[in-house]
Amino acid sequence: MDDMQNKAPWYKRTFLWGQTNLTEDDPEKCDLDFWIDYWKKTGVEGVIINCGGIVSYYKSRFTAQYKAKYLGDKDYFGLWKDAARQAGLAVVARMDINATTETLYSSNPEWYCRDKEGNPYLSQGRYVACVNGGYYQEFLPQVFQEIIENYHPDGFADNSWAGMKRTDICYCENCRKKFREEYRMELPEKEDWEDPVYRKWVRWNYQLRIRNWHFFNKVTRKAGGEDCRWFGMLTADPFDTGERFYDIKALVKDSDFVFSDQQSRDPIDGFEQNSVNGNLLRLASSENILVAESMAHYYKGLRTFRLSAAPRQEVRNWMLTGISGGIMPWYHFVGGGTQDRRKFRISDDLFRWFKKQEPYLHDRVNCACVGLVWNQESAVYYGRGHGKEVCGYPFAGFARSLSKAGIPFVPVHADDIEKYGNRLETIILPNVAVLSREQEEQVIRFLQSGKGLVITGMTGRMDEEGEERAQEECLLWKFLGLSKSGSVTGVCGDSKDDWMNHETHNYLKGNDTFNPLLEGLEDTSILPFGGSVVETASSGPLEAVFHLIPAFPIYPPEFSWIREEREDLGTIFAGELENGARVVYMPADVDRCYARFYLPDMGKLLENAVRYTAKNRFPVSVEGKGHIQCDAYVQGKKLILHLVNLCGCDGPVGSVTDNLPTGPVIIKITSYPMEEEAVSLVSGKKLPIYQEGEWKCIRLEQLEEQEMILASMK
Repeated sequence: MDDMQNKAPWYKRTFLWGQTNLTEDDPEKCDLDFWIDYWKKTGVEGVIINCGGIVSYYKSRFTAQYKAKYLGDKDYFGLWKDAARQAGLAVVARMDINATTETLYSSNPEWYCRDKEGNPYLSQGRYVACVNGGYYQEFLPQVFQEIIENYHPDGFADNSWAGMKRTDICYCENCRKKFREEYRMELPEKEDWEDPVYRKWVRWNYQLRIRNWHFFNKVTRKAGGEDCRWFGMLTADPFDTGERFYDIKALVKDSDFVFSDQQSRDPIDGFEQNSVNGNLLRLASSENILVAESMAHYYKGLRTFRLSAAPRQEVRNWMLTGISGGIMPWYHFVGGGTQDRRKFRISDDLFRWFKKQEPYLHDRVNCACVGLVWNQESAVYYGRGHGKEVCGYPFAGFARSLSKAGIPFVPVHADDIEKYGNRLETIILPNVAVLSREQEEQVIRFLQSGKGLVITGMTGRMDEEGEERAQEECLLWKFLGLSKSGSVTGVCGDSKDDWMNHETHNYLKGNDTFNPLLEGLEDTSILPFGGSVVETASSGPLEAVFHLIPAFPIYPPEFSWIREEREDLGTIFAGELENGARVVYMPADVDRCYARFYLPDMGKLLENAVRYTAKNRFPVSVEGKGHIQCDAYVQGKKLILHLVNLCGCDGPVGSVTDNLPTGPVIIKITSYPMEEEAVSLVSGKKLPIYQEGEWKCIRLEQLEEQEMILASMK
């Protein structure tokens, strides 16, 4: 096994990564010996070293390529590369190819992006290169070839490779000519989602990045051999790529490895998002592809301080949830300085623990039976600049709810419903507004097999351009007997929470008849809402189990009484199809409101919808106090359970300083015949497995930071 692994390409056998993102003064001030020692201390197997592009750290024959301010005559990339080779590490050359100084611009002005008046686009004083121009198509291939000839790196990582953002249109001659050749049209006049030409330009730009991705790989493999791969860094958030033009699904499905630049949580997504990141990227490709993620060890909260250490527990929780989701850890420091020594004590033990347990952390199958469906087209063409709000928050709302409920789930691309459908009991489509015909048909076939479904908002109402379909063209809605009977009632987006403006002060009321979504909410007849509702009618098996109480004054308190109830306006529908498949449709944006405002009742509704449609058939679930993230995997005859303690982690991003132990924690297992004992891969202790009703159970008296359990099946 070890011999086979050693013969594998670097991107299939390198599991632990390190990066010191060099700054321009490092050639004068950095102590390389300190970092060589840190490599040994952490046990990293590969390093990412700054090489060329926006700042070069090597001796290049291309004198117009800007070199680090204090580089002098040093071959700094060569020094680090040689040290890494002596340590037995894989070496990846880090590039940043987005922009250049005026020197290169002056000699080749036709390579650069232009506004409508012909002026070059600038970013932080540098000139932005066009992805269609000679910088990308002629100059960079020569740079890659030079680096390969002189240094023979294993491969390349590339930051900001995707070029200019969607919010700016490039009118350079290269873009004008190529767009005219492909579409027989002139470039769009401005950013305008109502203009079909603009939408074509958006789609064209996604295709350009896919072409460049393959082109750069062709260049590096030709110069450096089959395994000298170029990997542009990707985020794992399909709803917010920083307006960069890259199609996550299209790129990862053709890639043998992924460098993910998702360095920390954001103000909306919790730590559970990093488990989603790993599973999303892997399942969108082949499930056992290796994904390494840059994990910031500098302070990155509501404000960012690149040279200061992040709170230790903040970083560790992000790392642990990522590892739980199948991510290969990658420490990331900015600058080679050691002024703040706290950052070097954040994760070195986690790297050593990972190395010890590495055989159980990849080459496994996620056994979750709940699929959380996504696609990027909904965020782009329906979201139209607001993809995070209208699609990302609904997705995050379900992710948070399921994580807090101890229900494992997997993110599944809408193209892959049938690929993973045999292992799923229910799928969730959180405002996946844009569905292709094939994607709709996959959902319908999933239902016809007797499996469950939760959909929300405008799921399936839009075509691939983000334009609303006629009712008869909405296959999924027709199949379920649903129709859009009006417009959208209520509020969405960045509505101001103002007591003098009561438009968000609305409620949901549960019907008195059987309501499967009220478990745990029996002592109230109304629930706080604050969102919007797609006016919907049902002529099929789904019945309204909640309706809307429209907004009424919040202040002064004497005026805060219910004026009317819209019993005609269903906010949540539920029911069973003839084959027993259970369906919940939420025209109310409960999922978005939960992600936005953390309303516990909204989270409970989401959890109940999943429990109802899945008929509570979960192979693994977790019960305990507080928030416990759980991922479960099968590897041969072994069940691998990874739990991360997220109690007390709902504070502002970057603020978690303490671990709050919780317990007892009960892990419930069904579907698998288990032996009588499991073992903790954290403490080494044996854990008895006992029977409780239909469940096999493992009890943890106390959960500290994390637990990873290895259980054998009969």
